[in-house]
Amino acid sequence: MKKTICILSVAFLAIGCGTDEQPPPEETTQAAQEESADDQREIVRRDERQQEEEPESLRDRDADPEKKIPRIDGSADEEGYGLTMVVDGSSPEAFQESLELIAMDTSKDQYRQLDSALRFLGTYDTAAWKGLPNLYKTLDGMTGEEIIERAANMREERSN
Repeated sequence: MKKTICILSVAFLAIGCGTDEQPPPEETTQAAQEESADDQREIVRRDERQQEEEPESLRDRDADPEKKIPRIDGSADEEGYGLTMVVDGSSPEAFQESLELIAMDTSKDQYRQLDSALRFLGTYDTAAWKGLPNLYKTLDGMTGEEIIERAANMREERSN
């Protein structure tokens, strides 16, 4: 009788302590997408965003951000909130990524204002005279709106 109880105990213990299989990564991703669908927004991770092909018009792939301000177009159909995003000027590559994120949530007209301001600053701001990476560092932490305002103030000073 003791042997039977011992064997049954070991059997129940083995069944209860069995390893639960982890769901494959596809199932985890699918569950995350279903949850995000409930929130009415899609969450795209950085590595997934890099794997997606960007339209050619969105990015000038041949431009070196250290030597030339990247040519990017706004891609939103309506005015968005992209100009309220903060720019990362810690490196030329980070600056370009920031511009791409801003462009995703701005209309073409909105982004043209920022592009015009950046090109003006790239020509007339003394920080840019030592190279574009220096200009990017001075713009680090500013929003697109603040960059446009800075260029407008510099234009006004130059006209006086």
